[in-house]
Amino acid sequence: MPPKLEFQSKPQIAAEMIRRTRAAGKVRLDWVVADELYGDSGDFLDALEQMDQRYLMEVKKNTLVYTVDPATLAGATPGPKRRKKLGSYRYGEVQPVAAIAAALPPESWRMLKLREGAKGPLVYEFAVLRVWAMRHDRPGPPIWLVMRRSLAKTPEVWYYVSNAGDQTPWEEMALVSGGRWYVEECFEDGKMHLGMAAYESRAWTSWHHHMALVALAHLYVTLTKRDLKREVPELTLDMALCLLRSAFARRKLTDNQAIDLVEYHLRRNRIARDSHRKSWLRKHKRIKPEVLL
Repeated sequence: MPPKLEFQSKPQIAAEMIRRTRAAGKVRLDWVVADELYGDSGDFLDALEQMDQRYLMEVKKNTLVYTVDPATLAGATPGPKRRKKLGSYRYGEVQPVAAIAAALPPESWRMLKLREGAKGPLVYEFAVLRVWAMRHDRPGPPIWLVMRRSLAKTPEVWYYVSNAGDQTPWEEMALVSGGRWYVEECFEDGKMHLGMAAYESRAWTSWHHHMALVALAHLYVTLTKRDLKREVPELTLDMALCLLRSAFARRKLTDNQAIDLVEYHLRRNRIARDSHRKSWLRKHKRIKPEVLL
């Protein structure tokens, strides 16, 4: 590692990357989404708010928030010693997000489809509540608490906080909660198809060389996918890779050969998707049709 490089935590590195991206002016960041490692970092959330950057961050179920404006509470700022007692729900104005979700009436939860998945529609129940953050053991700014619940018999619940404006529709924040899927898909494609994890480098420079080449390969395939997707909306990254491999392996790939290759994969994907969707709909008969639009 370069001798002048100082240690930074992941949230610190992420904040600096966002600052550089915004300063470059090439990409506009509408929302920043991340998992609970970043959502639990008060310094990272402070940095995003100082940049006036909207975020939706996953947080742990025991994250504490104020359910009323702390400015209206006399002596409502718990110190570190007092905070340890908050898990017993002694102080009603401060609650873990899991306790807030458990106490919500059924009518607070609304259903929404995030997108069509490979194995059927991705539908969840959402509840959104205006709360106040507890940050650095002190009252923080007003934020949104977004709760997402699965439709399983024993539902799984995810919790998010957001600094979006107080007029932001709940549907927008609910849809943003599914945005991390695209980040995960990017890493999965890189590992499965482009060799992101296939390296044995030990040096700082060689590791960065490898990752830079993977990023360039991903960009090239993504641009190929984008150009072809205008004519074939269902085209996936792995289909674009199949086309590229076929093109590189032959002296010439005719238009008809390329079309046949794409249509073959599209037929297989449609059959599998339709089968999964029918199974999903049979299992979730209580879902209202308008939710699936």
